Amino acid sequence: MFDLTGKVAFVTGASSGIGRASAIALAMQGAKVAIAARRFDKLQALAGEIKSRGKEALAVQMDVTQKADIEAAVAQTVKTFGRLDILLNNAGVAEFAPFLDMTEDQWDKTIDTNLKGYFLVAQAAAREMAKNKWGRIINIA
Repeated sequence: MFDLTGKVAFVTGASSGIGRASAIALAMQGAKVAIAARRFDKLQALAGEIKSRGKEALAVQMDVTQKADIEAAVAQTVKTFGRLDILLNNAGVAEFAPFLDMTEDQWDKTIDTNLKGYFLVAQAAAREMAKNKWGRIINIA
């Protein structure tokens, strides 16, 4: 497939689904992975699973709607692994309600997570990538 040895990947929404599977795949290809989500217990379990395969993982609790959380998580990643090369922006929510019944609060939560959150995480990651003049940002919609 491909070799990511020496690269550091940051995966949002890593506690389940596509994010979880992607974090494992990136680690198995040699990347050190920082896994981020709100559910820290699930992140710790995933980090343990990745480490049991002889790979490096860092679990960081983070809410993509909170800029301070994002900045702290990116800083912790760089402090632990020395850099950030790849961002897999995967965190997302889906409010299941008929269009005419959806509340403004439900809509705001969706936009804050699925749009603004992607922007904030990408911006924080890109600042680190620019320092190394290399990086990749992958947004999953």
